Amino acid sequence: MPSGSVDWKENQLTVALRIRPLSKDEKNAGATGIAQTVDDQIVVLMDPAADPYDVLRAKRSREKHFCFDRVFGPQCPQEEVYANTTKVLMSSVTNGFNATVFAYGATGAGKTYTMLGTDEDPGIMARALNDLFQEMERTSEDNVYEVSMSYLEIYNEMIRDLLSPSTGYLDLREHASGAVQVAGISEVSTNSSTEVYTEEPTSSSSSSV
Repeated sequence: MPSGSVDWKENQLTVALRIRPLSKDEKNAGATGIAQTVDDQIVVLMDPAADPYDVLRAKRSREKHFCFDRVFGPQCPQEEVYANTTKVLMSSVTNGFNATVFAYGATGAGKTYTMLGTDEDPGIMARALNDLFQEMERTSEDNVYEVSMSYLEIYNEMIRDLLSPSTGYLDLREHASGAVQVAGISEVSTNSSTEVYTEEPTSSSSSSV
């Protein structure tokens, strides 16, 4: 496990924060960053409206401290984000455990870049797929694996199958076992990360922003 990484096996839920660097347009507009990392778990938010001449508030702290399981600064590379959040999950998945990586944030926060990245600098999803299939190959003599994928969008509380958009909106149904499922969602069998990539661009381009 990478140095300083979170022991995910001891946590059912772990929250990491990534601070996006300012864009060129934001810099040109005079914007300044208010989020500062203290260490790899604490971030400080400065008050952008703080008035240095406000005598009544002069002795009050204008900073807000937040603690996370992991904090990544603006210059943190994709590989470090992946290595310290998701990489350790791959062996658990091949051992039969469920795992979810959920990116949350406002529009423009950098979710797509973090998850998908670019061809030159892949994000979490691409790196996870590569490692997953490599782990399956490494343990193929002792195990038999079956991999299938679905690709859906939840937008304004409506669910759409991005692998089969013409099916319209889908409903959530409760299975007899008590598990909640998306009724009618498409599943595509896949044997490699390359096969996953052939499905992803079309579905990704049709998703809402």
